[in-house]
Amino acid sequence: MNQGVLMMITSPNIEELVIDLLLEQQDISGFTSHLVNAHGTGTHQLSMLEQVSGRQQKVQFMVYGTQSALQMLIGLLKTTFENSGTRYILLPATESGVI
Repeated sequence: MNQGVLMMITSPNIEELVIDLLLEQQDISGFTSHLVNAHGTGTHQLSMLEQVSGRQQKVQFMVYGTQSALQMLIGLLKTTFENSGTRYILLPATESGVI
């Protein structure tokens, strides 16, 4: 089976909702999450403090599973968190294991 990694960057406001949704998924192998700082040129969505500091706090998720399970998950995320501003990228996992 083709394995993949789904990376998502989302607002801390929906972090718990995303975690709950991911924990309900039987077809994914697991996921991690951590706080990150997002940087970019689109300042229209930033508060004044974020504009001055040049960063916006976000939550990054990395979800592991088969490509097909992750594509189905993307569809669920799109309907559940429509207009949330969540960014994602689906990558193939060319190698994985435990050391």
